[in-house]
Amino acid sequence: MNSETKNCQNCKEDFIIEQDDFSFYEKMKVPPPTFCPECRLIRRMATFNVRNIYNRKCDNCGENTVSIFNPKAPYKNWCFKCYFSDKFDPSLYGIDYDFSTNFFTQYEKLRRNVPLLCLEQSGNNSGGCEYANYTYSSKNIYLSHNVASSEDVYYSVFVNKKNRMCFDSLSFKEDELCYEVVDSNHSYDCSYLTRSDSCISSSFLFNCSNCQNCFMSSNQQKQNYIFRNKKLSKSEYEEAITKENLHSYDLWKKLVEEYGKLMKDSIVCFSKQINAIDCTGDIIENSKNCWSSFYIWKSENIKYVTYSVNSVTDSYDILDSGRGERMYESICSGRGNYEITFSSRVFGSTYSYYSEGCIDCKNIFGCVGLKKKQYCILNKQYTKEEYEEILPKIIKHMEEMPYVDKNNCKYVFGEFFPIEISPFAYNETMAYEQFPLSKEKALAKNYKWFDDLDRDHKSTLEYTNIPDDISDVADSILKETISCEHGGSCNHQCTKAFRIAPEELQFYKRMNLSLPRICPNCRYFIRLKRALPWKLWSRVCMCSKDSHDHTGKCDVQFKTPYSPDRPETIYCKKCFQKEVY
Repeated sequence: MNSETKNCQNCKEDFIIEQDDFSFYEKMKVPPPTFCPECRLIRRMATFNVRNIYNRKCDNCGENTVSIFNPKAPYKNWCFKCYFSDKFDPSLYGIDYDFSTNFFTQYEKLRRNVPLLCLEQSGNNSGGCEYANYTYSSKNIYLSHNVASSEDVYYSVFVNKKNRMCFDSLSFKEDELCYEVVDSNHSYDCSYLTRSDSCISSSFLFNCSNCQNCFMSSNQQKQNYIFRNKKLSKSEYEEAITKENLHSYDLWKKLVEEYGKLMKDSIVCFSKQINAIDCTGDIIENSKNCWSSFYIWKSENIKYVTYSVNSVTDSYDILDSGRGERMYESICSGRGNYEITFSSRVFGSTYSYYSEGCIDCKNIFGCVGLKKKQYCILNKQYTKEEYEEILPKIIKHMEEMPYVDKNNCKYVFGEFFPIEISPFAYNETMAYEQFPLSKEKALAKNYKWFDDLDRDHKSTLEYTNIPDDISDVADSILKETISCEHGGSCNHQCTKAFRIAPEELQFYKRMNLSLPRICPNCRYFIRLKRALPWKLWSRVCMCSKDSHDHTGKCDVQFKTPYSPDRPETIYCKKCFQKEVY
C-alpha cells in the first residue's frame, strides 16, 4: 500500500501514513489511526499522571496513603497492603459485555468499581519510597518519579538506572552526587549539566563529554580545567573557581542567567545520537531504525516512541516502556510484553487489549488489575473457545457503536482511550507539562481540570530571610516552611511554600550549593525548559564554513527537535564534528 495523507479528526490537520506504517498496522491487526501523531501523543500523556500525588485514605482499610488519585477522583484507592493481599481478586468485579452500549463507557464503569493501587511501584523497592510514583528496585526516593534501580534521589523525574545521591534533575542515568542535570549521564560530582555525559567535578556545562574540572563551557570533549571555554592550568583554574563563590545565592542567580545565554549562543548538533543507525528523533543510543522517537536505548524498528528504556522492538506509539515487542498505543508497560495494544501499566503479558494494571496475563480485553489470568473480558473469565468467539463480535460492535466524545471525535476499535474518560484531570498529567494549556483552553477542549491542584501551604519563613551563603544556614531551617519566590504567580503549579529535608540540607552543604528559594514544582518546570520538545522540524544545516568540506552554505537536511524560531546555530553531524572535535 502506498503512503496516504489523512486528516486528523481531532486537530483537523493533515498527516501522512507511510507504506511501512500500513504494514505495521496490518501485522498488529488494527486499522490505521485517525488521529495525527501529535494528537495521539497528547491523548496518551493525558492519561499519564507521573508527578502529582495526594494524601488520601485507603478506601478499604482506612489508613492514610499517598496516591496519584486526588481526593475527589471517583476511583477506589487502595494502599499497597490491601491491594497486594491474597484476599484481593480483581476478577470478582468482572461484568458481562453489554452490546447495547459502547465499549469505552463499559470500561470506565469497570474501572470505577475495581480498586486501584495508590501509587505505581514494584514490590522490590527497599524502603523510603513512600512519596515516589512509578518507582522500581530503588531505595530512598523522595518526591521523584519514574525511577529505576537508584538510591537517594530527590525531586527528580525519569531516573534511569544506577543513580545515587542526585537532586533536582531530569532524565539521567548512572549519575552520582549530581544536582540540576538534564539529559546527562555517567557523571560524578556535577551541577548544571545539560546534554553532557561522563563529566567529573564540573558545573554549568552544555553539550560536553568526558570533561573534568570544567566550568561554564560548551562543546568541550575530553578536557580538563576549562573555564568559560578557555583552557587554564590547574592552579589558574582553582583560583578562578574560588572567586566564583558558588555557595552565594545572589551570585548563583547570575551564573544561571549566564548559563542560559551560553546555551542559546552555542553551536549545536541537530540531534544527540550515539551508535544509532537510521534513526530520527533525539537522545537515541545503541538503536536501529527508530523514527520520530525520543529517549531511546537498545531498541529497533520503532516509531513515535518516547522513553524506551530497554529493548523495545517492532512497536509504534509508546510512552515510557521497558522490554517488549509488537506494542502499539500503550503507556508504561514492559517486562517482556508481546503484542500489547491500547494498554497502560501492563507487564509480562501477551495479547492484551484495552487493559491497565495487569501483570503476567494472556489474551485479555478491557481488563483492570488482573494478575496471571487469561481469556478475560471486562475482568470476567471465559473459556478459550468462548473468548475466541466473542472477541470478534466485540471488535465489530466497537466499530458499529463507537464512543463519540464532546468534540464529536469517534472512537472505534483501533483508537486509544478518549481524554475525557482519563482518570486524571489534564493539569495532573504529563500532557500539561509538554503541551501546557490554561484552564480556560483546557475546558474549551472538554478536558477535565482539577482546581485543588495548587496547594496553598503557609510559610513560616520568607525566602528573603534565608542567608545568602549556604555556610551560614543553620539546621534550624529544617523546622521552617519557606515561602516560594514565585508566590503562585507562575503557571508551574506552585505550592507557594516548601520545606527542606535533612538529607537535602546535608547535600547542599556537601556540594557547597546555595539553598533554593523556589518550591520543587517551580524548579521542575524551569528545568523542563532545558530539555527539548518531543517534536521534530525539517531544517537545513546552518554551517557556512568552507573548511567543513563544502563550499558556501551546507545543504544537508535533517529533522531536529530545535524549532526554527530557536536562537541556537544548528549543524549537521559532519559539520558539528568538524567544528567541535
